[in-house]
Amino acid sequence: MIYIFSGSKGGWLKEEGLFLFEKPTFTLKVYRNRVYLNDNLIKTKHPIKIAENIVKRHRLYACGFISYDYNDFILTEKHLKKDDTNFPLIYLEFHRKFRKVNIRDINNFSKVKKIGFTTTKEEFIKKVEIAKKYIENGEFYQINLSHRIDLEGFFYKESIFFNLINVQTTDYMMYIKNPDFSLISGSMELFLEKKGNKITTKPIKGTRKKTENPILNQKLKEDLKNSQKEQAENLMITDLMRNDLGKIAKNITVENLFEISEYTTLYQMSSTVKGVLKENLSIEDIITNTFPPGSVTGAPKKRAMEIIEKLEDKRRSVYCGATVLINPDLDFVMSVAIRQILFKKDKGYIYVGSGIVADSDPQNEWEETILKAKANLQAIDNRFINLESLVHF
Repeated sequence: MIYIFSGSKGGWLKEEGLFLFEKPTFTLKVYRNRVYLNDNLIKTKHPIKIAENIVKRHRLYACGFISYDYNDFILTEKHLKKDDTNFPLIYLEFHRKFRKVNIRDINNFSKVKKIGFTTTKEEFIKKVEIAKKYIENGEFYQINLSHRIDLEGFFYKESIFFNLINVQTTDYMMYIKNPDFSLISGSMELFLEKKGNKITTKPIKGTRKKTENPILNQKLKEDLKNSQKEQAENLMITDLMRNDLGKIAKNITVENLFEISEYTTLYQMSSTVKGVLKENLSIEDIITNTFPPGSVTGAPKKRAMEIIEKLEDKRRSVYCGATVLINPDLDFVMSVAIRQILFKKDKGYIYVGSGIVADSDPQNEWEETILKAKANLQAIDNRFINLESLVHF
């Protein structure tokens, strides 16, 4: 069962509201050394091609996620670190239809009993300093570093998802309920949208917090809009995505450069890149040439990903991959898998990250990661309505 939600007509289905996919016809689960279709083990090195064929042959919708760690298939590299969440690399449900539903008022309250950081503030700051040394040495000029917040407690996932819609509405929200795991995404970032032969991406880089003070908020918004640092960082990733699209498309254009969007807890800067797809490309071709999203890796992408693997304490799992909706005509929307909560039994995992450039302030980068966790934490447990409560939990 999968819910998707868009706060405007610019999201999953180009229609505002909550939509439910239930009773899938097929389910595809991909792990590192095995692939299951409806729980039957199959042999393939091209699971995305199988998904595309199912959609095309049966005229179905495919909905789910592609994990960041699926890049192992693309780069064909081996990594010593294991993903301790044990989430699939790909999880897709195939449905004949969906229906629009109302947001339910559920009075089940989750409770966090224990919270911990897999990377401490001091460790994260040290990693930022190391990343800046790599930048100084010319290894790359931008990198996204992340860490994970681990939770233990009682979690009513459906209630958390509906809470999150109220706490911070975005256009690419998703809730996946599976017997083995659950996933909630509060993403506001478009990775790829295919419509006919048109392809679009809208990378986000640049963040400012939002306060209860309207006058201060306007100042913070203007500060983000006019920040040379944030513009430079955004432009780096926009150029990276322009180059990635250039592998699969022509007539590349950049629109709405440095656009500012407002959300409940923060402001974000984005830019839009569009192109016309080359002929005879499969979905697998498109993903192979663009995955994972550049806004959550760095530039140049491959070297940044290699250093991410060295510096980060945990593998990213679904985080920084993509949540996905493929239509029966093979048009699709993929959102960058940020603002995620992964659930297994009584455990919850929230990943947060920040983009590092040459003049980044390590303390500010840490604070930005905590800010990005605020909405998800508040949706889980209203004791986190103030970020100070996280520090002193």
